[in-house]
Amino acid sequence: MGEARAARRFYIETYGCQMNAYDSQVIEGVLEAAGLEAVARPEDSDLIIINTCSVRDQAEQRVLGRISQLDGLRRGRRERLLLGVVGCMAQRLGPALFGGGRGRSRVDFVVGPLQYKRLPRILAQVEASPRPDAANYFTDFDDLVTYQAKPKSAPPGGTHFVAVMHGCDKFCAYCIVPYTRGRERSKDWREIVEEVELLAARGAFEVTLLGQTISSYAFAGVDFAGLLAKLHAVEGIQSIRFLTSYPTDMTPALFAAISALPKVGTGIHLPFQSGSNAILSAMNRRYRIEEYEAILAEGRREIPDLLYSTDIIVGYPGETEADFQATLDVVERQGFSAAFMFKYSPREGTLASRRGGAELPAAVKEERLARLSAAQDRQTQAVLAAQLGRELEILLDEPSKKDETRLRGRTRNNLRVIVEARPDLRIGMKIRVRPTAIAGTSLLADLADAAPGG
Repeated sequence: MGEARAARRFYIETYGCQMNAYDSQVIEGVLEAAGLEAVARPEDSDLIIINTCSVRDQAEQRVLGRISQLDGLRRGRRERLLLGVVGCMAQRLGPALFGGGRGRSRVDFVVGPLQYKRLPRILAQVEASPRPDAANYFTDFDDLVTYQAKPKSAPPGGTHFVAVMHGCDKFCAYCIVPYTRGRERSKDWREIVEEVELLAARGAFEVTLLGQTISSYAFAGVDFAGLLAKLHAVEGIQSIRFLTSYPTDMTPALFAAISALPKVGTGIHLPFQSGSNAILSAMNRRYRIEEYEAILAEGRREIPDLLYSTDIIVGYPGETEADFQATLDVVERQGFSAAFMFKYSPREGTLASRRGGAELPAAVKEERLARLSAAQDRQTQAVLAAQLGRELEILLDEPSKKDETRLRGRTRNNLRVIVEARPDLRIGMKIRVRPTAIAGTSLLADLADAAPGG
């Protein structure tokens, strides 16, 4: 080990979902407020933090391999390099990450997702330790600790994530989130409004609100519809999107609120996971598929341009061919604009892992996933084809990643549209376009008028 000294330059590497990306901003804000400096390369740091995901085993294996690579940076260094794991994987594995296991390298500290405000104090304790110690893990659940920490000031302009709640109370049998992020805790709506106002003052034109079950948000008498209304009033914000909703929390009142608030996106992500009631029951999902589809219909009655995306798991233990066919039938009936589709992956510590049950053969999972993907691809293409020739409004949000001569934007219902860049077009502008072709999962479009608006 090199000589002990206070870490002053830190590097964060983030794995997982948008919530983890937001949490990394929180960590940056906490450490910079304590006088530390963020750097862009691990080689330039004396403190490396890996912010982790634990939803799937593959994500954890990637992190374990990366820990081994980063541990190699210690060799030949005179000064001490601290290496820590934070986030959901840290919460799930705790002291098991302190070496000893196959593929696991030694780390100096392990911090769960509800302890980020305490990072400066934790680091002081770690720096006082002569070597990595299993006592240097901090994974207690502590309500609101994360939300007492402010995220780093976001870069000016653009579109930004804003977390409004943490945790989950649903306890779906396959899901590790309630065990790694704890129970549902909503952030004070006044802090959310303040954060969005600060983003708007720096030129932000869009925010995406984050929460594991965001439509169940509630704080001091303000529900999710009320929060949307308060954010809708923030000057400068043109678009408000949100992820992810639990089906039975999408009430008629919430659909009505979204319909009445033109800044709020009408592309709603609403996972159904399986079309089989038997599998939904085994998953501990709290609805029948008939109820789920009735909720979709309610939303479409209230919001004419509403498009749904979804999540689906195939190959859950006990899934028969008939169960899988029921899932395919829902996809064919509902015309989702997009779907995130996964083979079931057991996670240690979940209700499903405690129940046991025979795993389906990998080949069966693969074959079903391929059929499901093909069915959803057809639905996505049909949704896109229905837009050809129509006049749409889009908000330009970024340059095309593949072609610098083009700009990308999104419709209110979250369809991606690509247009040619022009001197009179700028990011953050709303324009009217007419799609002419489909490119993958995006639309190619021309301006509908000679001059852009907005």
